[in-house]
Amino acid sequence: MNKNNSQPKDPMPLIPRLADGTPDWAALRGEFGATKSTAYLDIARKALLPRCAAQAAAEWFADIETKAAGRWAFSMDAVEVTRRAVGETFGAAPETLALVKNTSEAVNIVAQGFDWREGDNLVISVSEHENNTFPWRPLARRGVDIRIVPAGADGRVSTDALRDAIDARTRILSIAWVAYGLGERADVDALAQICRDRGVLFLVDGIQAIGVLNRRIDDLGAHVVASGGHKAQMSVAGAGLMYVAPEALDRFRPPFAAKYSFATFDRTDPDPHFAPDAHRFEYGNPNFLGLAVQRASARFIGAIGLDHIENRVHRLTDLMIAEADRIGLKLRTPRAWEQRAGIVSFDLGGADADRIEAALEADDIRVASKDGHLRAAAHFYNNEDDVLRLFDRLRHHLELAK
Repeated sequence: MNKNNSQPKDPMPLIPRLADGTPDWAALRGEFGATKSTAYLDIARKALLPRCAAQAAAEWFADIETKAAGRWAFSMDAVEVTRRAVGETFGAAPETLALVKNTSEAVNIVAQGFDWREGDNLVISVSEHENNTFPWRPLARRGVDIRIVPAGADGRVSTDALRDAIDARTRILSIAWVAYGLGERADVDALAQICRDRGVLFLVDGIQAIGVLNRRIDDLGAHVVASGGHKAQMSVAGAGLMYVAPEALDRFRPPFAAKYSFATFDRTDPDPHFAPDAHRFEYGNPNFLGLAVQRASARFIGAIGLDHIENRVHRLTDLMIAEADRIGLKLRTPRAWEQRAGIVSFDLGGADADRIEAALEADDIRVASKDGHLRAAAHFYNNEDDVLRLFDRLRHHLELAK
């Protein structure tokens, strides 16, 4: 570690607040330039980044261009500052966090590092994103049964169905906290208990929930939480996180090894021990620039408060549901807040979702076509006008499509 580096230039930001102490959402919206022209309701795909993220990137480059010549930009001390900031905001001790690139890297680490035996099985659901599906596929060549639990008549995969798929040879259950398409929220508490009772490793894909829901990731009961940072965490692609519960640290091994995988830097040690914490899952030089952005955005979100963010997203998505009802759209996402988060999915009644997405984009409204349906996803920088604008133009385009 470099112990004589200057400290980073991104202290905890000051957040504009109203007289009652709640965040001034209108002022915070001004931190996202695209909101001046675009109703960006697509946080479930990629993040709009706040100005502090751009400032962090600029300061990272400036550190390289000045007399410092990258002393802080390429410092491993700066990496540890990021680790602490991410842990403080999203709820995990720094030593339990590996700063990996994305969800799929974390899932692959578990998939390839687990001690599988022929005849073992793992359980996922049909609602999983590709990055919680494809990493498991190669295991079939090793005799591992990949059990994909189907959805019920309501389109959702129930806790009971997941429980019924687990048997004595199940080694891992890997489930999204919030599903990318339908937007339903898994009952992670119930699933964690099932896994504890049966000795199953529980992996949670947290990317659609972290940064929206006010819950510590080390409170989910999961052994592993995997997440890219480029959605509600407002990081960039290539700067994510992997939480590993202390009791799960030795349940799988790092499938790769590099300098920071071990407790020693002695290259002559013939049998070096792995690092005693989640550092063992980090390989080689990290994404220093991405981590600078990740650090700034985590502090920004932490200063706003996840409790305030969740309440804001709750209200905005309630308005989406009300507007969908008003224009006669069928809601696919559960209505109860405890069963969903920031994603709301609509059945367009036979209209081509890809064409509707393109037509809305031409109106400077960003949503997503997913699995033949339309998906909108709000974050705290959105406002009521964004939602009303979406449904006004959506009704217009659906009329034209008839």
